[in-house]
Parts: sequence; C-alpha cells; structure tokens
Amino acid sequence: MLNAARLRLRYQWVSGTDRRVVAAHAWLAARVRPWVAVTSTARPDTPTIAYAGVPDGVVKIHQLLEQRREALGCGTTDRTAERVDRAAVLRGLLPRPADLVAVGCSAAQAAALPTRSALVLPFRLHLLAYLGGGLDQWLGTVSESERRWVRSARRRARWGLEIAADSASFEHFYHRMYLPTMRGRHGDRARCEPVDLAREALFGHGVLAFLTREGERVAGSLGRWDARRGRLTLRLFGVLDGSDEHYRDGSSRVLDFLLLEWAHGFGARTVDFGGIEPFLSQGIFQRKRKLASRAVLGPTHLGAHRLWWHARHDTPAVRDFLVANPVVEIVGRDRLRAVYFHDETRPPRLDLARTHEGIDEVRSLALDEFFAR
Repeated sequence: MLNAARLRLRYQWVSGTDRRVVAAHAWLAARVRPWVAVTSTARPDTPTIAYAGVPDGVVKIHQLLEQRREALGCGTTDRTAERVDRAAVLRGLLPRPADLVAVGCSAAQAAALPTRSALVLPFRLHLLAYLGGGLDQWLGTVSESERRWVRSARRRARWGLEIAADSASFEHFYHRMYLPTMRGRHGDRARCEPVDLAREALFGHGVLAFLTREGERVAGSLGRWDARRGRLTLRLFGVLDGSDEHYRDGSSRVLDFLLLEWAHGFGARTVDFGGIEPFLSQGIFQRKRKLASRAVLGPTHLGAHRLWWHARHDTPAVRDFLVANPVVEIVGRDRLRAVYFHDETRPPRLDLARTHEGIDEVRSLALDEFFAR
C-alpha cells in the first residue's frame, strides 16, 4: 500500500496538472536543480546540435533534434553530456560550440536570452480533441480525407474496440504491445514508463483500450481518466509485438477514431493525445490534425518551460535543417504561431501543415532576415 501511494505521488509530481505542483516543479527545474548540456555531431557537413537547460530536455528535445537530423540522412557519431553553469547558459554561452542550440528554461529566462538568430518556442505542447459539443459536431471538423479513409478501412476488415480492466490484459498490453513498440521505434533512445508506475498510476486510474481486427487484439492504448474535467489523457500506445504490419494497415489510425467515438459515449469532453515537441516535421502533428485536434501549451510542468531555439552559424547544412523543420513559436504569453523558414533556393515546407486549431497564426521567415536580426 505504501509503495502504491508513493507511485501515485511520483506520477502527480512528474505528470500531474495541479497548478501548485506544476509551478513548484517548474521553478525547481529552472532555478534550483543542476542544468545539463548535451552536444552531438554527425558528419562534418551536417549541423552540430546542442541542448542545455532543465534536465527533461535531454530526452524531450535533444533526442528529437537528433532524430530530425537523422531524417536528413545524418546519423549521430558522437555525443557528450555534462553539467553546465546556469548563469553561463543564460548569457548564451555553452561549454562546447554547436551550430544549432536549444535551451530549456523558464519564460523569464528565455526572454532575457539574445534575440539574434533565435526564436522562443513552447517546450511542450499537447494535442486535444474536443468532444463536448457532441459527436456530430466533432465529426464535422474531422478532415474529409480521414473520414473517407476510416470508412474504407472498416469495409476492408472487421474492426472493434475492447475496453479491458483485468490485470492479465494490462500485462499483455505492456509486455506484448507497449514495450516492443517503444523499442522498435526508438531503439536505444526508448524511455519506457516503468511497469509498476503504469499499473498503479495509469491502469489503476484510467482506461485500457484494445483495437481488435477480426477478433484479434492488434493494438492498444492506455490513458488516465480525469472524471472532474471529463478528460481522457492517452499516455501509452503499442501494436502487437511492435510489428510494422500493424502500422502499414493503419491500426493506429483506426484505434484513434474508434477510441474517440467511445470516449464521447463514455462522457469525455476532451481527449488529450499527449505531449509533443514544437517541431511540425513530426508525423504526429500531421496525423492528429486530421482528427480536429487543437494544440495547447502542455498542462504539466513541462508546459511551463520555454525553448530558446538559436542558429549560431549560417551554413548550408543549418539552413537545410531549419527549412526541413518548421517550428511553433510562442507569441506573447500563450499564443502559438507556426514559422516556416525559407530562402531563395529552399522553399518553405508548407506541405507540413499546422494543426488547424490552436496554432492560429502563420509566418514565413526568410533565413537572410533571420540571420541578420
């Protein structure tokens, strides 16, 4: 019983949305806890990437930036991690040089950092689907292409949604779906929720849903239910044995759709698809926007942080990276704006559409202007 209580407290500290907990955790991370710096390199003709600041950014930000560099065909060859002096970082100084620099800090700290060749981004966003207006209203805002695709998928196979509450189902989901999927998608970067914490803080206070195809469980999602706010927060996801087959047949897309239909009947007013970093090149931005999701600042302590995003050197490789990875910047206190970089030879990546709600503004930023500011 004591261990269970500790696990619940740990979850509330790390992932809770109580305003006092959020404020205390964010303040300690930005002002008290030691800061870290991570620098990684790839080929000589690719940008060196550095992250410094609150420790959560090593996994949430730096690893994402490495993945985006790898998407350009540039694998990481060397990585250095170390503690860093907070005051030095806030003067724009890092222990190791880098072409692209991200600093995770408080809003006040980000505002005091240099503005040349830099933007201030949210540290963490969440994507929410709003169901409170009724299922028909929500369906009316889902993209027609997604509704058409789901109708076609339902004709091709017999899909179903199964809600499970027994411990054996949890073990099946965690060990046969969640862990294999995380390891298959992220390799040595996988950061899995510990099984005891997932069992006590999520399964014990949430919803475990399985997608079935022809009666077989092929995918699953585990979320936490907040009855007071009518919000279902989806936290863990996996396909059976992490198999690519279940990505190719669109299992995750069908699961999202069926789960939203079920959540409305269950009484959910919102479904939170979870956290995401402020880079539009991530596939989740493109997938979830079709479900009429709205981007908002993260409700946990991560949403209280900011990300100072700085290009230290103007090189062809840096320009390639910036254009390939449009960002979401924060304007004023909490308004969100999509930023697409471009120059004379690199058109803006407008194919990477923003979510159509929440990110209500767009600007096209010429790189010559960005580097000259």
